[in-house]
Amino acid sequence: MIDRFLRVATPVRLTELNSDSILRSRFPLGELLRNSLFYPSSAFDGDPVKHLAGYIHSFIYVDYGHTEGELLEVLKTRGFSGYEPIATRSVTEQELTPNGWTPQAPNHLDGDQTRYRDWWIKQPFCLWTVFQRCDDRPHSHGPVRFSLLYLCADGAAAYQALYIANAIAPKAIAVIQPGHSFGGNWTNFEDPQQILARTVAANPAGKPEFLLYGGYGSRDYYRQPCWPEYSEHVCFLDKHDGGTIGLWRLKPE
Repeated sequence: MIDRFLRVATPVRLTELNSDSILRSRFPLGELLRNSLFYPSSAFDGDPVKHLAGYIHSFIYVDYGHTEGELLEVLKTRGFSGYEPIATRSVTEQELTPNGWTPQAPNHLDGDQTRYRDWWIKQPFCLWTVFQRCDDRPHSHGPVRFSLLYLCADGAAAYQALYIANAIAPKAIAVIQPGHSFGGNWTNFEDPQQILARTVAANPAGKPEFLLYGGYGSRDYYRQPCWPEYSEHVCFLDKHDGGTIGLWRLKPE
């Protein structure tokens, strides 16, 4: 079980937002990145929100394989159980990278960046939605509010542009069925030697404290973390569509 004492109160800034301020006020990039969960190759997987909302209040999802229309349809028809959106707004590239950023080029061992370019990678976009717990749900259902920032982008590049360029590290990172080989991902996020892991390790602001690692397999298959520095096992979490997710903490240096 996740330690209940790890739960934190919903940030005041998040509770003060309303539909007007979400749509018209300055985009709060720093507030959303700090203590966030970063989930590259996320598709529309709600498991990290289901299990960690209340411990984390800001979720950054990244996937280049889905369109803006598909995301809006999922938010409308499925959403998150017991929550309703306050407002959704588009976010510009300038708002995401106000200080600019210099991409770190992959090497030949990372994979072929052109492999899925023509038929998998969709038009880039970014949407920000704030969700509020429905009035008929008890406090035990989850936090009052949480934030979801969804980018259609490459996972490693997004980490560079968001976290490294802004000198921030997320609280957690999720590597869950990331889809290399036939899944549409040009590189292997599980490999500690490839570009995502190297990018995370190179962040001067530090590494995420927690790693979620799992997919469509038994707990025995995910008995060890994909990145070895996350050696403290916290617990296993169930995937909603089968499989398992391990929660791991970074080993203190």
